[in-house]
Amino acid sequence: MSKKKNSYGPIRSIFIFYILILIITTPPLGFTETKIVDSTPPSDVQHLSLSLREAIELTLENNLDIRVERFNPRISEAMIIVEKGAFDPTIALDLSINKDKRPVANAYADPDVSEGEGINWGIGIRQDLITGGNYQLRFTNERRKSNSSYSGLNPQYTSDLTLTLTQPLLKDFGIGLNKRKIIIASNNKDISLNQFKAVVITKISEVQNMYWDIVFNIEDLKVKRQSLALAQDLEKRVRTQVKVGTMAPIEILQAQAEVASREEGVIIAENMVKDSEDRLKRAMNIEGDSPYWGLPIYPTDRPLFEVVEIDNNEALKTSFEKRPDFVQAKIDLSNKKIEVKYKKNQIFPNIDLIGSFGLNGLSGDAREVSFGGTTIPPSRFGGGYEDTLDRLGSGSYYSWEAGVKVNIPLGNRSAKSNLTAARIEEKKVLISLKNLEQKIALEIREAVRGIETNIKRVNATKLARRLAEQKLDAEEKRFEVGLSTSFNILEFQKDLAEEQSKEIKAIIDYNKSLVKLERVKGTTLEKNEIRL
Repeated sequence: MSKKKNSYGPIRSIFIFYILILIITTPPLGFTETKIVDSTPPSDVQHLSLSLREAIELTLENNLDIRVERFNPRISEAMIIVEKGAFDPTIALDLSINKDKRPVANAYADPDVSEGEGINWGIGIRQDLITGGNYQLRFTNERRKSNSSYSGLNPQYTSDLTLTLTQPLLKDFGIGLNKRKIIIASNNKDISLNQFKAVVITKISEVQNMYWDIVFNIEDLKVKRQSLALAQDLEKRVRTQVKVGTMAPIEILQAQAEVASREEGVIIAENMVKDSEDRLKRAMNIEGDSPYWGLPIYPTDRPLFEVVEIDNNEALKTSFEKRPDFVQAKIDLSNKKIEVKYKKNQIFPNIDLIGSFGLNGLSGDAREVSFGGTTIPPSRFGGGYEDTLDRLGSGSYYSWEAGVKVNIPLGNRSAKSNLTAARIEEKKVLISLKNLEQKIALEIREAVRGIETNIKRVNATKLARRLAEQKLDAEEKRFEVGLSTSFNILEFQKDLAEEQSKEIKAIIDYNKSLVKLERVKGTTLEKNEIRL
């Protein structure tokens, strides 16, 4: 027995040495280092190559939500002109013809039935002033013809040029007060612009995330296809070993079951790719009848993992300067302050300064008038219509008036209640602004924390993937010499595939967290070099 044992000793030593050499030299059957590689499709595959920049530009040009929101600033700009138009002057023209015939009871009337006809025409201009007052300049004319024997000018022409001015001294007085609607309309335009900016930032951020989703789903599909290929290869190897009798037939069932399971994973991953493509196409408004709708998207940009340092305080300061919703809230608060100032002014009594100055002229066909046997010579104001204008322009005939009009409301409950409501609205907006400040601060902290977390995730998943590769490598070598089972190999393959996907997901999530930080800071447009 001892001789037999000794005779097999060298053979056993050679066999063990051979196994060690095999373990050391056999290359791993698992994945190499995880990379998000170039996903350029085969040249014979019709596709839609798309960079991140192109996706953003197509969204800006075609997205329906952006198209709709783009109209609002234009509407707000038109409202500014509407409010300025309240101070445009108004010209009024009038022309009328009249005639009357009536009996006269006066004993000295001649004849006792009066007949007259006239023509009146005039032009005037009126304008509200930015000080709260208004003026009116009116030029009126009349040609009057009568059958009275005592009419010294027949027909008679009269002309009047009158300037009337009204200026409030308390209520409704002041340039700023009367420009409030223009200022508010201008502020509302800025609000509309910020609302438009907010929509664009949201859509761009969504498109960026959709783009990275496609990248992840494509890379995840590659991982699952590679994992399926490994399972199929292992199945072939198991069948070979079963045929030669080194493995039990049950091992084939195990390998077949795993192949079927991974085929299901590939099918689900393919569907995820198509779903993510459809979402991006919808955001870019590529419609179903477009030739590009049915084409697969191949993203040309790769997500980078470049660690960036974030200053929380600086990010918060930037958000208070750039965030459209915060800027909009501050403008809204400014509008409310303007309304409070106006409502406070409406409590005052009406004290208006009123003044007018006018020039007039008279002329007509002068004739002698007989009364009681006495003949009165013709009027010295005889002449045609042009003489009326000459006398009006001479300034010799004028009229003026000046005064103050006071209107004091008793109780004035309506104006006081309006002021109370305006002050409440101001406080409401102020509290909302404070609440928004806290919300922004929280979002900034969450975004920065998300970036820091994803940096750690990327590093952790890289290490986990390397360890999974090493475990699979070692188990493959054990399997080659019959020291492991197909079940173990399949489990280690699944572990590696899972770690592969986790690493890719961590890198994608890191890029998404950078997108989120720019969004909550309100700097998405600047980051992507977009000017509205």
